[in-house]
Amino acid sequence: MPPTGRPGGGGAQRPPHVLMAGVAGFAEATLLFLVALVSFTFSAQAGLLALFGVLYLVLTAACLWGAVSVLRGRAGRPLIAASAVTGVVALTGLVVGVLQGGGVSFLPALLLLLAVGAVVLLLQAPSREWFAASRDR
Repeated sequence: MPPTGRPGGGGAQRPPHVLMAGVAGFAEATLLFLVALVSFTFSAQAGLLALFGVLYLVLTAACLWGAVSVLRGRAGRPLIAASAVTGVVALTGLVVGVLQGGGVSFLPALLLLLAVGAVVLLLQAPSREWFAASRDR
């Protein structure tokens, strides 16, 4: 993709919705990677944490793949799918934290906000039109 943000060289400029969704995808991936590192660090004390670490690493890779795909103008679906799964995992973490009496945790709330934001931005009309135009080229 040329540095102008135009897919295929002659289309409309990339809408800010797409750029912000890509940034949200990279932010999600960064936070998920940090959670995976913490999970692996404490997996010696609880073996279940290693499984969560693997889950978070898979989500990290999916968010990175989706964010790159979005910013290159290829497709928004990988980031939508990765963000949807991340949102479900984050919502589950929020619910478990509240039910255990710990209140609302900052990290799951931030992950949920980023995931929902990326999905909403990619489902907006300017994003859909831009991806449709880039597919036609």
